[in-house]
Amino acid sequence: MRVIDVTEVAEIAEGSFYVYFKDKTEATLAVLTDLLDNFFALEAPREGLAPRTAYDSIRLANRRWIAVCRANAGLMRCILQVGDEAPEFAQLSQRANAVWYERVAMGTKRRRGEEGAAPLLAAYLLGGMMDELVRKLIVYPDLDLMALRDAMGLDDDGVADASSLVWLRIFHPDQPIPANVPESVAAFARLLWPAG
Repeated sequence: MRVIDVTEVAEIAEGSFYVYFKDKTEATLAVLTDLLDNFFALEAPREGLAPRTAYDSIRLANRRWIAVCRANAGLMRCILQVGDEAPEFAQLSQRANAVWYERVAMGTKRRRGEEGAAPLLAAYLLGGMMDELVRKLIVYPDLDLMALRDAMGLDDDGVADASSLVWLRIFHPDQPIPANVPESVAAFARLLWPAG
């Protein structure tokens, strides 16, 4: 892609580009940084006045992550590629993830009275699971995973729902199978709660 390609789509003169950016890399970093900042700054919307269950909160966050990635598949691919080529962006991306994981861990510590680093490690592991799912579902589709998803009758929300059960089982092991688990992921829920 050339600078002129960007300025034509933006309907500005090519020289105007250089008022804001020194080159395409700087512009790319600005766009990707904005995407990360906006995602991690979002609070999950409240649906009505009823309090959400732990599963509902986890599921909403995971559905939102997959939806944002689906809506910005090209940008997600850029995040991976630019992260490999630009160490400053890789650090920014890692820091944004770390802030999110710390937020998840702090909530777990507060709810469960946990001490130590175990909740943060769990957040990193589960966050990595979500990132890899996005990579295999959207960024670089894994045909075997797509076939499995289709065979199970799942869409993006169904994958988010199933992954949210793993999060729930780790962070809230005393919780039963949620009552509102979609039928498409019920067998997976029973795998995680064999006595339930």
